[in-house]
Amino acid sequence: MERRNFLLAAGGLLGGPTLVRAAEMAALPATPSTLRMVGFQQLVGQPFTAYQGQRGASLELAVVRPGKALPHLEQFTLVFTGRAGLGDGIYEIDNDSIGRLSLFLEPVGTGPQGANYHAEFSLLV
Repeated sequence: MERRNFLLAAGGLLGGPTLVRAAEMAALPATPSTLRMVGFQQLVGQPFTAYQGQRGASLELAVVRPGKALPHLEQFTLVFTGRAGLGDGIYEIDNDSIGRLSLFLEPVGTGPQGANYHAEFSLLV
C-alpha cells in the first residue's frame, strides 16, 4: 500500500469517531459548560436566583450585549436586573433551564427594573 493511501485510510478511521462524537455533543441540551452567547440570548426574560452562601436573590436576565468581534473569541455581557444590595463577587446563578453556574457579578447602577448587574464573558471558540 502506498503511504498516501495508508494515510487517507487511517485518517478516515480516526476522523469517523470524532465526527460522530461532535454530532452527539451538538445534539446535547445546553449546559453551563456548553452555553455560548446564542444560548444566553434564549434565556432573556427568564428568572435566575443568585446565591452567595445560603441566601438567594431573585434576578432576571434583561439583555445579552455582544462584545468586540474577534476571530476565535466570543465576547459578550449578560445584564441582570434585580433588587439592589448585591456586591461584586462570585455568585452561584441558578436557572430552571440550564441549572447552576458560577458567575462574577458586578453592580453597574440602577434602571427602571431595579439594580443592574453585569457578567462579562470572553470565550475561546
